[in-house]
Amino acid sequence: MIAVLARTLIHEYRMNDFFIFLISDMNMTSNVKFICMAVAGCFALHGEAQEVWSVDRCMAYAVRHNHTVKQRLLEAKNYELDRLQAIGSFLPGVSGSTGVQYNFGRSVDPETNTYNNVSTFNNSYTLEGSLTVFRGGSLVNELRRSKAAVLLGKAALQEARDNTALETFQAYIDALYCYGTERLARKKLAESDSLLYKTRRQEELGLKGLADVAQMEAQQATDAYNLTRQRNLFETAMLTLKQKMNYPASEPLVLDTCLLDASPLSFVKLSADSPEDVVSAALSTNPTLHQAEMNKRIALMQRKGSWANILPQITLFGGVSSSYYKELHKDGYDSFGRQFRNNLGQYFGVSMSIPLFNRFSGAVSMRQARNNYRIASEQYEEQKTELQKLVLQAVQDREGYLKETVQMEKKVASDSLAYHVTRRKFEEGLMTSLDVQNSAATLLESETLFLQSKLTYVLKCRLVDYYKGEEIINCRLNVEN
Repeated sequence: MIAVLARTLIHEYRMNDFFIFLISDMNMTSNVKFICMAVAGCFALHGEAQEVWSVDRCMAYAVRHNHTVKQRLLEAKNYELDRLQAIGSFLPGVSGSTGVQYNFGRSVDPETNTYNNVSTFNNSYTLEGSLTVFRGGSLVNELRRSKAAVLLGKAALQEARDNTALETFQAYIDALYCYGTERLARKKLAESDSLLYKTRRQEELGLKGLADVAQMEAQQATDAYNLTRQRNLFETAMLTLKQKMNYPASEPLVLDTCLLDASPLSFVKLSADSPEDVVSAALSTNPTLHQAEMNKRIALMQRKGSWANILPQITLFGGVSSSYYKELHKDGYDSFGRQFRNNLGQYFGVSMSIPLFNRFSGAVSMRQARNNYRIASEQYEEQKTELQKLVLQAVQDREGYLKETVQMEKKVASDSLAYHVTRRKFEEGLMTSLDVQNSAATLLESETLFLQSKLTYVLKCRLVDYYKGEEIINCRLNVEN
């Protein structure tokens, strides 16, 4: 019996609260109990030395290290640069140019416009500025489009953060559920070990038969297999959580298991908000719907800007220019400074470009922009309808899982009482081993369903709060990791 208990302690040292229950429940001497309690206490100190990660901390870590979030952040910065470029389109453009030309052999004399067989050096300078006065309204519409694109980038960034946090929350709940089922399987195996030990002792005393012992051994083997399976599922769930967080797979990650033992009502804020209020809040705050709205606005600005393809464009321009000329191997020319001042001139002008025929490209682009706007409008309405459906489903799930949790809690209490009564009657010879197995299986199923409904209820509560416009991650959390 001590060997069985030691094996359980060594492999399952994380469940120290269960060790105390197991030790107090078993029939052993006070010295053995003291030794086992000391071992459990040592394991408890070892477990407490490791840092515990809450769900909010895991979500914050995942958001900071997610590659998609980093990409959306860079895209948002590019949208800011596009807006700056659109603002710059209203400002005049200034350009300067210079040229150096060296001619040898026959060349044209710029003074007499005749051919000479001489070598010349010519240098020109130009400084010009231009300002677009009218471009079919495309400048204003491009600025409006860039502002909508900035809002689109912010919404996309927020959506990436929220999706990362929600996926991490789901993975955290799945890991907690697997941990809880592993704990239940561990408890079930310990009870099977205890019952098998008592059955063997009773068989030695002639109170039980070999069939009862064989049945208990089979049940103990089944529970051992179930514990191994649940442990593997927990390790897989932890690996999935680390992948969602972009957390090193080789580093330890200890989860906060308070949700497993406490009432779910203590972790959520009960609210009397109606489904219509939640839907209204989601329509005004949801980043996914905001993206669809910004895409619709961008398509509208592009549709208005397409009119520039058939309207005239007016541009003002002006500048100054000068030049320097000299025949090589000949003297008598003015100096560079004198020629530069003498040849200095200014010019100013207005140009207007009217598209008369552009091979149908203007009309085609306008129709395409109109169709794109209609597509964006349909996508916005579709996204709006989908969001309403998701919000109503989340609210309904929250209420449904709350009722399931309350009912399953009562069922667990009833099944637990029934199991202990059945086990006691079996020890007294009033029940068969099959009755004990069936009662234990019913209790394990009830505890598993209760754990699932409780954790799912907590998840749905956080999801509904998110749709109501609240931050998915606790804002009071400030952990540097």
